[in-house]
Amino acid sequence: MSEEPLHRNLHPDLHPLLLEFHGINGNPLKAVWHVWVEQCLDKVILEFDQDCLIAEAEPYDDTMVFHLASNHDLSRDGWRDVSSSEPWRSLIGETFGWGWITINQQDALDGILLSFGGITPQVMLNVMASSIEESVIHQKRK
Repeated sequence: MSEEPLHRNLHPDLHPLLLEFHGINGNPLKAVWHVWVEQCLDKVILEFDQDCLIAEAEPYDDTMVFHLASNHDLSRDGWRDVSSSEPWRSLIGETFGWGWITINQQDALDGILLSFGGITPQVMLNVMASSIEESVIHQKRK
């Protein structure tokens, strides 16, 4: 009788995308930045020790793309520090826990869920009307 591997690749098409979350797993959140374009929140950048997770709105189809980038390779021109505002204020210093992607009924990846300091997701980023919306899912208990 063979044992099933612990980490099965249940969704091979999504696997490369989900691996982006592994690059920041267990790292403390240092800062959060916004980039606005024509009154739309175009990017949310989550800064960790070495890397940033960059979530971007794709305005032509209201989807989201996200990827990791090295902090050293980024210009902060036009970035607005929102670390001291909600929903981020209570999450600064917390370690990244888990990340999920959301796919709507039209088969569009339009958001991500994020957890810090545990497995329960606290924040959702999703694209609506060409702009990223930030929503609190679960308030972190102090």
